[in-house]
Amino acid sequence: MKYSRHDASNRCRFLIEAHASDMQERSKAIRVGFENPRIASATEDRAGGYGDFSWTSRAKRRAVRRCVENIGGWIVKRILFIGALLGGESYGALAMAQDSTNLPPVTVTSDGQPRNVRQNGVTNARGRTARRSRQASQRNQAPAPQQLQSAGVLAAQNQVLSTGPTLPGASSVSPQGIAILGGPAQTSFYQALTMVPSVTYGSPDPYGLSPTRNINIRGKGDFHLSRNIEGVPLMGIVGGTDLFDLENIRRIDIYRGAVPSDQGLGISNATGVINQLILGPQDKAGITGRQAFGSYDFYKTFVRIDTGLLNDAGTQAFISGSNIGADKWTGAGDQRRQNVTFGLNQNFGDRVTLNVNAVYNKYNGNNFRALTYAQASDLKNNYRFDYNTVLTGVSATDVNYYKFNQISSEVFATIAKLDYNFAEGQHLLFKPYYWNNNTTRSNAAGNNVQIWRQQNDNVGSVFEYTGQFPWGTDVVAGYWWQSMKPPPPPTDQRRFTVNADGGLDFSHWQSLAKIDNFSVNSPYFQISQKFGATFLTGGLRYMVLGAPQMSYYNTAGIPDGTYDQALALNPAVYPDAVLSARDYVAWLPNVAIRHDLNSALSVSFSYGRRFGRPDWGPQASNYINNRAAFLAKGFTLQTVVDKVRAELADHFDASLRFSQYGLTVIPTLFYAKHQNKQVKIIDPSIGPNVAYFQGTGSSTEYGFELVSSYSFDDRFTVFGSATLASETFDADTPTLGGGALLATKGKQIQNTPQVMLNSGITYQADGLAITPIVRYIGPRFGDAANLQCVPGYAVADVTVSYNLGSLINIESLTASLSIQNIFDRQYIAQISPSDIDLSSGGTYYPGAPRTVIGSLSAKF
Repeated sequence: MKYSRHDASNRCRFLIEAHASDMQERSKAIRVGFENPRIASATEDRAGGYGDFSWTSRAKRRAVRRCVENIGGWIVKRILFIGALLGGESYGALAMAQDSTNLPPVTVTSDGQPRNVRQNGVTNARGRTARRSRQASQRNQAPAPQQLQSAGVLAAQNQVLSTGPTLPGASSVSPQGIAILGGPAQTSFYQALTMVPSVTYGSPDPYGLSPTRNINIRGKGDFHLSRNIEGVPLMGIVGGTDLFDLENIRRIDIYRGAVPSDQGLGISNATGVINQLILGPQDKAGITGRQAFGSYDFYKTFVRIDTGLLNDAGTQAFISGSNIGADKWTGAGDQRRQNVTFGLNQNFGDRVTLNVNAVYNKYNGNNFRALTYAQASDLKNNYRFDYNTVLTGVSATDVNYYKFNQISSEVFATIAKLDYNFAEGQHLLFKPYYWNNNTTRSNAAGNNVQIWRQQNDNVGSVFEYTGQFPWGTDVVAGYWWQSMKPPPPPTDQRRFTVNADGGLDFSHWQSLAKIDNFSVNSPYFQISQKFGATFLTGGLRYMVLGAPQMSYYNTAGIPDGTYDQALALNPAVYPDAVLSARDYVAWLPNVAIRHDLNSALSVSFSYGRRFGRPDWGPQASNYINNRAAFLAKGFTLQTVVDKVRAELADHFDASLRFSQYGLTVIPTLFYAKHQNKQVKIIDPSIGPNVAYFQGTGSSTEYGFELVSSYSFDDRFTVFGSATLASETFDADTPTLGGGALLATKGKQIQNTPQVMLNSGITYQADGLAITPIVRYIGPRFGDAANLQCVPGYAVADVTVSYNLGSLINIESLTASLSIQNIFDRQYIAQISPSDIDLSSGGTYYPGAPRTVIGSLSAKF
């Protein structure tokens, strides 16, 4: 229905003058009109107003704008704004609870944590909550273009990063953001986090398939990162690649600061926590498919089938499969990945629900070759430097043949959740999980080719009670147990030479060890309470990491063979290379508070302690490789390992959040202190190029983060994030043998830019969507002494899509075109090693050149 400027003015005048006898009722009428025009329309019907008058979001904004112009112009606009900030009873009520165009498709509770405790349902004849299916709740359904949130408002269709109320230092990437930021292959959850402040992602692979990558969060690399699926550490420490196609992931949460006790499970979380949430079976039967082609012979075929609800018991399932391949852009070699994923949900009566997910993932790929600092400094002439494509007959040269530098892996994993809803708002959860990995890595190691077999598994479970009480208290109490089979550390590594025919001849066993399983036992609780406009949450987790007994063998004279065959020869144990089992324990508290000054402005504070496991693997390998030098100085393997302690990180965050009239601004200040920081150094007092780890480092990180977005209307949104930070070592680093100190005091941690800027635009109208994004990463250092500086860079990407579904009467048929690195910039994307390695300069990987991808997606 069309209406004139006069109609719009009269409509606004009605909203403002309704119930004029009472100031509170007047504010309520205005607020209702802003938040839900359909409710306002019904109010008008009852008051003899404008009858059946339904507004679209765009019409609502246009009318509000005209209202402001007609009723006092800029004076009214400023009164409303100032009133919202002051939080007065009348003017403060004008501020909306959440702006309808700035909430992501993320449900959060009062404490800001993603929660799934309260389930959707209806009351049966017995007065109990009868749930047709746990998946009928919002948690596992694909987000609609606009979706109702816990605050009672609509989420924007074009939101990329979450701007909803969360803990300080916590962010979520929406399904829209995953589709755009996750890259054309939609496999790398690291890649989907590139817009989050204080996060640096680097990889030479434009498609995110290669395990050659890293991520840095507030000065910490991913060695101490907890990478969770549905809240549990399903993935192992080494081996395998990304488990899930991102088409099967409904949200990614990342915690950069304090972590709630029930969200921070992991062998290590000193870097932070990344949690992927699976898109479970859907209520409606359907088929989703995607076919993509791109530069460097890239292709991806993805198909997912949802059964929908099959019976009254709530049985529903999905199965998906994908096949991906791409050539390396730097030289010879390629990458191939196949994936099958299955999900099942089943209700057992009114009280019990079972969710099961299983995934099989196979990957084969050739490695990208790193550059030295000298090569990185002359990037124009070394941009496509890679492994050799021909054999020369010289073993020391041929170890760098591309076929000798590759990874193959097969991974099977499953996770389940059994939910017993024994009373209203009261749940007992049992979440078992299993991860099995069979990976083989081969790479050049000096003048040899090293083959590292990584065959390991994780078995674990979480038993948890969750309760929500009528007086506003949420309680979570649980126990996490896990058994992890090594590696790490490596149990066996073999070295080979390249013969004249291009084959591999066995040289020697580099290491051979018998290592028991690692174990984790960790009870925890988290309590959240609402006090009017204030929300408080706090918790505590007790971490017990059991390090196993380890025995290293003398491998002299042992021929080539399998690990079991080598042990069957009863090799002698090095008496100085036996480690006793021990426990590493820590108390990990957290607390956070958020106070809503008014419905548009809130302030938050959080504190949390995080844990980083000691790195036993390289420590043992370094000792075995330099055993004679360590023994000459009186050091055994036990002595060296005892120098490594569990890293502890204390994080403080304070933030404001303002959200009104389409504008959301979230500035955050953070401060962190890392103790017992594990650092790898070279100690010439023991021997030339002898390196080892010790837990004597400490660092301080502080800075400013900003996340903001502005929606001009329901079509056009701008968004961005910014980071200004200092992340430095607190002191010079001593050596084990009493040698010269390594000058690290005040030096910026490697691969940690002080400045990061990200910005983007989303425009959606009539099936067309356009999203350009620009990312700037400031200068970084590749070494602890800050002598190897890499220039900053800016990269622009764009994604354009058009939904043709309405033209052929199907739910969705979308054609997309993506261009990464539009201007074909040459830059260094990844710097290795991470913050824990001070032993040498970095290695460097260039970012991919311009990459073009086209795809066609359909949903039936």
